[in-house]
Amino acid sequence: MNKVGLLFAILSLLLTNSLDALCQDTLSNRNGFVKNAEFFSKGIASKYNERYDEAIDYFEKALEAFPEDHASMYELSSLYNENSLQEKGFEMIKKAVELDSTNKWYKIRLADFYRRNNDYHSFIDIYDNLLKDEPNNLEYLEAYIDALLHIGDLEKVTEKLDVFEDNVGVNEYLSLQKMEIYNLLGKPDKVIEEMEKLSDAYPYETRYLSMLAEIYVNNKREDDAYEIYLEIKELNPEDPYINISLLEYYQKKGELDKAYEEFILSIKNKNLDYNTKAQIYEYWFSIKDDDETIISQAEEAGKAFIEMHPDKELGYYVMGTVFFNNEIYDKAQTYYLEAIQRDSSSFISWYQLVFTDMELNNSDMLYEHSNKALRFYPEQPIFYLFNGISLMEMERYNEAIDVFKKGRFMSADKKLTSSFDTYTADAYHQLGDKKNMYLYYDKVLKNDPNDTYVLNNYAYFLAVDGERLDEALKMSATTIEKDPKNVTYIDTYAWVLYKLGRYKEAKKWMEKLFSYDKNPQGVNYEHYGDILYKLGDVKKAVQNWKKAKKLGDTSEFIDQKIKDEKIYE
Repeated sequence: MNKVGLLFAILSLLLTNSLDALCQDTLSNRNGFVKNAEFFSKGIASKYNERYDEAIDYFEKALEAFPEDHASMYELSSLYNENSLQEKGFEMIKKAVELDSTNKWYKIRLADFYRRNNDYHSFIDIYDNLLKDEPNNLEYLEAYIDALLHIGDLEKVTEKLDVFEDNVGVNEYLSLQKMEIYNLLGKPDKVIEEMEKLSDAYPYETRYLSMLAEIYVNNKREDDAYEIYLEIKELNPEDPYINISLLEYYQKKGELDKAYEEFILSIKNKNLDYNTKAQIYEYWFSIKDDDETIISQAEEAGKAFIEMHPDKELGYYVMGTVFFNNEIYDKAQTYYLEAIQRDSSSFISWYQLVFTDMELNNSDMLYEHSNKALRFYPEQPIFYLFNGISLMEMERYNEAIDVFKKGRFMSADKKLTSSFDTYTADAYHQLGDKKNMYLYYDKVLKNDPNDTYVLNNYAYFLAVDGERLDEALKMSATTIEKDPKNVTYIDTYAWVLYKLGRYKEAKKWMEKLFSYDKNPQGVNYEHYGDILYKLGDVKKAVQNWKKAKKLGDTSEFIDQKIKDEKIYE
């Protein structure tokens, strides 16, 4: 968003949120409102530029100028929470809701605070209110049901679903939800009853008849299932879902040859939409475990799919995915490119293409394709991540950092945000900027204290620098606990012990590493040699340094160590 657009959005929000106050306008109120608007605008800008402490200060000043500014309270609730001030954030959003009880976003955030604190009863109270205004909002319903499931009140879930069903009528979503719960409660008869009710409500919907037939099959009522299949054929002999039903039926019976025939027939069925065909395609290969036949079947089915829909992107995408899942990345890349030629705006095809470029270790392609993807999806953070990675591989670290920071700002996903921070830290490391490297590693660990990749790197670099070694040891110990046979983590742990002067312990861990890894790297042998030297075994130390030199990936001192038979650091 440009500055003009941002300012317009800010002013619009302020005008909306402060309308009641402006109706009682006085000179002092006007002055307060002007200051409030100024501070709120600065707060938004600071938040945009990731200056969160500064943003908090501005929003707090905005509140001082206009104490009933619930928009600032809303912003502060999030910022406080992200800065480990959950109590203050909770109070802010509660007050915002009190001031504007009609704002659903305020209520949703308040409910989220309750959820994070496992107060699902309060969460449910809020969503009861939200659903009064939007009784057909399935997102609200999903959240509501999830809360009831957390408190284990399955019976109440079904009761509530029945109430909603009375309001909106029998529909697939509600019926399937109830059937799932009845399955959890161990009530197969109720599952069947719900499916029969759904089928009766839509007697000409053959898809529901097919679903009912499958439920009969799952409950060992095969004869009833076949009666349904006959009913479907009578209603519509060319109904495409017959193929799907038979596919699943034969698959469950283990008659895979017949199942495969139905699979191919479904792909070739002109009455079946191509989106459903794609789902069937992926389903079939999700149940396959025979590597000898999977490629040939995929090729046959893929060709049939493309033959039926040559102008559609989806067939090529599905074909690419089959090859991707089987790690045949060059063929996958070819099909994804074909898919994009037919629909250049396909998000999923662009995503899979750049992911395939990653697997092929082709930084040039990754850079080219991620840039093209960003033309269509400039607000999708994942493509910034891929683009930044390609720049990293090209050793264009400053450019990579700029891209990572831009993508991070757009990211609303916690894991993705951590990925941006991790790569940014790695880029700073390559630039020799330790201060910023540690700063971004700290950001990652704030979101996820158990991120083993960051913990390992952090610990190793601290050890190299000989700084905060006790802290480094704790970090490294956590990685060992999470992944005890990871030789990279073991090497780091041993190296921290070495830096602490605990040479005997370090030696034991390196010997454990060699027992796990039959093809150690040069750095492992060099570290082991250094440890042996400190223990007085110079001969074995030199032997290990020589092994390290042959393998490469050593320090700049390796030749001097071998020549002079002593440590250089």
